[in-house]
Parts: sequence; structure tokens; C-alpha cells
Amino acid sequence: MAKSTGWIPQQHGAWAMIAVPYLTGLALTARVRPLGLGDLFLGLTWLVGYFAFNAATLTLKAPAKRRSRYYVPLATYLGGAGAFGIITLVFKGWPLLCWVPAYAVVLGLSLWLAGSKRERGLLSGVLTIVASCGLMGVLRVSPGAAPLTAAEATTMAAVTLYFVGTVLHVKALIRERNDPGSARRSLTYHAGFMALIVVAVSLGWLAWPWVVWAALLVARAWWMPRSKRTPMQIGLLEIAMSAALLALVFLG
Repeated sequence: MAKSTGWIPQQHGAWAMIAVPYLTGLALTARVRPLGLGDLFLGLTWLVGYFAFNAATLTLKAPAKRRSRYYVPLATYLGGAGAFGIITLVFKGWPLLCWVPAYAVVLGLSLWLAGSKRERGLLSGVLTIVASCGLMGVLRVSPGAAPLTAAEATTMAAVTLYFVGTVLHVKALIRERNDPGSARRSLTYHAGFMALIVVAVSLGWLAWPWVVWAALLVARAWWMPRSKRTPMQIGLLEIAMSAALLALVFLG
């Protein structure tokens, strides 16, 4: 395949991992309290913070002689994230800082993996997903809001597990495309994910269309490694699955 084989799926994965958890968090939050400017600035903080995290990763990966080229963008993004973060605190209040320790652990470990040249491993991908999907909880669990319900917690878990599965799926199609074991791991994971969705639907925590969506994920995990595909096709299918996930969340 061409040198840019993984570019489109990776770009989709980055933007979807930013947008889908944030929009899901907004959708869940809007059902229990009015949305405000604090929610907007929290999203901007996370967006610019992600760019800062990416710049930090590139800085740590770069040879010592070339790191200086990343200092300016890193400082710029850190400054922007800090400014938006302060504005967010003004609107949402100091209790928001209770999330800082958890994020410090998750992002700190991710940066350590980047510095160790292991940023493309499964653990690194999962940590980044946990950090991004944690935004749903940051939005929904706030002072004065109604307690988190089982249905909401299940929705958040389903979104998180979907993105973990996407990491396995894309690895099986690109970086580990010649490893049959990688495709089997992806298929097994998605079959188990579908089983969990069926249980959640039977308990009344999710609506039945979630089962159809999960079945499509299983079909994707089975069919894609066995067929000819291009990066564009992989990316477009991932966009479609993410859009379908958001539709399920908003139709609730």
C-alpha cells in the first residue's frame, strides 16, 4: 500500500474521538440541565488541549537535536488550553478541578509511553480514548445535576468501548494487516461487545437499534480484513459508524 495508508483512518479516529464523546456528553447533559457557555469552553479546552498533547507527543518522540522545532507549537497550544481552561473554571466553578488528578495519571502515562517510543501500542491508544471519553463524565456529572442513571452510564461505556474496538479494527487493517491473529482479536472483541449490548438492551438501559448497530460492527470486523479496501473506504466506513452512534445517542 502507499506510504499514506493509515492517514485517513487515523485522522478520522482523532476527530471522531474528540467530537463524539463531547457531543454525547452534551446530549446527556441537556436532558438534566440547561447547557451553558461553560460547556462550550470546556469543549474548546479539550480541543486545544488535544493539540497540546499531540505536540507534546511529537516533542518527546523527536531526536534531541530536533525537539526545538516543536517548542513553539507546544507552548502555543498549552497557553491556549490554559486560557480556555481558566475561562471554563469561571463559568463552571472550582469543583471541576476534582477531575485533574485522574487526567494527570492517564495523560501522564500516555506521555511516558510516547517518550518510550510506545505511543502506537494498544495501551497508549486505550489511555487516549479513556481521556477523551472521560469528557462525557466531566460534562454530565456536575454539582446540582441529577445523579447518573444506569442508562447514561451504559451509553458512556458503549461509546468508550466502541473507540477501543476501533483501535483494534484499524490495527488489523493497517499496521497488523498481515497478522491473522489481529483480525481474530478484533472480531472476538466486537462479538463480545455485541453481547454486552444485547444484555444492556434486555435490561432496558439501551434501545433495540443499538443491537443492529453492534451487529454491523461485528460484520465490519469480519468482512473488512477479508476484502480489498482502500484507506478512503476504511475512513468513510468509520465515519458512518460514528455518525450512526451519535444518532443512537441523540434519539436515545
